[in-house]
Amino acid sequence: MDDPSLELTPRTAALASAADALESAGLDHWFFGGWAVDLWVGRLTRPHDDIDVLVRRVDEARVHDALTAAGWVHTPHDDDLLGTTYAGDGDDLQLTFVETDGAGRVVVPVPGQPVVLSDGPLAHVRRPLGHLGVRVVALEMLIEGKASARPDDEGGAKDRADLAALREAHGRG
Repeated sequence: MDDPSLELTPRTAALASAADALESAGLDHWFFGGWAVDLWVGRLTRPHDDIDVLVRRVDEARVHDALTAAGWVHTPHDDDLLGTTYAGDGDDLQLTFVETDGAGRVVVPVPGQPVVLSDGPLAHVRRPLGHLGVRVVALEMLIEGKASARPDDEGGAKDRADLAALREAHGRG
């Protein structure tokens, strides 16, 4: 199977900007969510409300410096606990912080109930976006996450559409 590339267009410019800023700073990061689906599929599959990326909490200050140097504006919310948001050219970049726990697992540090993303180092693959190789979560992790659709109507519909696009493009039933 060929490896389709998502084209670099005005619609994907914010994604490319964030990916380039984080990569140029040498920061661990993993794109996930709807844009990661598009990178795996090689085309835009649906409209997106934001760009989702996992970053290490210990790198928060370096992530901030890299993103603001690239023109992103920090737009925190009062209820930020698991991450924070940046804005750029009409797009929101939603950061989710991850940590490595005492057992070496990568977790989203939900108080009292950390969400385990991986039992070891978090796997990623570089997916093409124009001239960039964007770091996205491994296909298996993305499919697993989309297989458990969110309970709300809007989020659940997005998850089901994303899962269908991934399965169609990668022949996974």
